[in-house]
Amino acid sequence: MLTDEQKEKLYKQQYRLVGSHSAVKICYWTKENLRYKDKVCYKQHFYDVHCGNCLEMSPAIICNQRCLHCWRDTSVFSDSWKGPVEDPKEIIEGCIKARKQLLIGFKGHSDVDQNQFESFVIPDHAAISLTGEPTLYPKLPQLIDSFFNDFNFRTVFLVTNGTQPEMLKKFGTESKHFPTNVYLSLEAYDLDSHKKLNNPVTKDTWERVQESMKFLSTINNKTRTILRITAIKEYNMDKAKEFVKFIELMQPTHIEVKGYSFLGYSRKRLKEENVPEWEEAKQFSKELENLTNYKITAEHEPSTVIQLSLK
Repeated sequence: MLTDEQKEKLYKQQYRLVGSHSAVKICYWTKENLRYKDKVCYKQHFYDVHCGNCLEMSPAIICNQRCLHCWRDTSVFSDSWKGPVEDPKEIIEGCIKARKQLLIGFKGHSDVDQNQFESFVIPDHAAISLTGEPTLYPKLPQLIDSFFNDFNFRTVFLVTNGTQPEMLKKFGTESKHFPTNVYLSLEAYDLDSHKKLNNPVTKDTWERVQESMKFLSTINNKTRTILRITAIKEYNMDKAKEFVKFIELMQPTHIEVKGYSFLGYSRKRLKEENVPEWEEAKQFSKELENLTNYKITAEHEPSTVIQLSLK
């Protein structure tokens, strides 16, 4: 799936490839939690995950969109799955092993509590969000089951762009488990903005995203569903009213407004001026609060994330 040049770039960026189509990396907040016990990610604040025990990974390096705001290398894309489909349990085993090797540099470090380090080596939370679009991986339901059944994970979060509704519909039918949280990322507010912001590889993705939203509205009694709106200054932050119809369609457990960050490859496509200030992200969230039955229930300024929940 990857050229030697692409593999080398990923390695230098501290990714570790697992098999032919999966990858793992140590999250910034996991490192911060190792160095400073009181520094944790917003997911721990909002949902009680164990930040220091987080395994951030993806079973699919490829993506079917090339979003403007994405900090990943969007040259790695495909309209569909091609090539081998590796075993879920082997992928997880490989990711855990690679994660341990990436963490080993903290062992013996003077700023790191060594007892805490030993406890962090064993992950119990999976963030299936690292790169690519994980719902392209054909055995995703079995991967979710394996995290819980074979490795005793406490929580599993899935982040998707919503373009593969047929895969989401397999949870609970082809798997015993649902992810603990299912995030659907949204930046666009109509077809034109979807084409501009998400640059999809195939033509019908906007309709499929809405199909995913509709389906997720039927399972919010089985898992937490989160509509993540990436707020990009000069692109969508004056469109709060336009997002309301999608909130009503999906009826998520929570909405998360996430301010765009000027990181990685996105710097080739956007400007630092597109990063919202904290107060601007809060104002956008307050507009959503005023327009919907959701209210602001949590905030994490270091990550520029505001959570809204049903009143």
